[in-house]
Amino acid sequence: MQAIIYTQQDGTLAIVVPYQGARLATQVTLQDVVIGPREAQPVDRFMRRWPVDGAIAKWAETEDEFVARIAKKDVPADAVGVQIIDASSIPSDRTFRNAWKAGNGCIEHDMAKCREIHRNRMRDARKSLFAVLDVEYMRADEAGNVAKKLAVAKKKQELRDVTADPRIESAKTPEELKAVWPDCLK
Repeated sequence: MQAIIYTQQDGTLAIVVPYQGARLATQVTLQDVVIGPREAQPVDRFMRRWPVDGAIAKWAETEDEFVARIAKKDVPADAVGVQIIDASSIPSDRTFRNAWKAGNGCIEHDMAKCREIHRNRMRDARKSLFAVLDVEYMRADEAGNVAKKLAVAKKKQELRDVTADPRIESAKTPEELKAVWPDCLK
């Protein structure tokens, strides 16, 4: 199965995976029974769902013609870099979906964007930890416990520094980047 990818005006990657039931067919044979219209129609107009195990379609268009027809209908005129790719090459891990970009016949990750997404996830994860530490600090301040205040301040600084971890910049793949998650955020 094929898919259509293109870059939208806002710079994000759009993916169109044509619904196989929209492919034009003239007939379908299922268990030696021929089902179908007289002229070409989308197969799901005369079949309840598609694909159906054991069914054989007589297609009115090739897969390339089908994908081209869907692209003409569903891809905006101002789309940039329209490509037809194999749908199986679409990454199943959507962790860094907003960092996807069109490669040469495939989808690639923009590692600069991946790093920023990862840093933002770290920032989100530390928000609740800061709230807890703020309470601990205030209690230590009220009690006049300087040692506890210093310990809390050290933990807070450790949380502030998580986004500056050099392993983030040195990560070459999304998998390496995902592995960078400091213990203080766990």
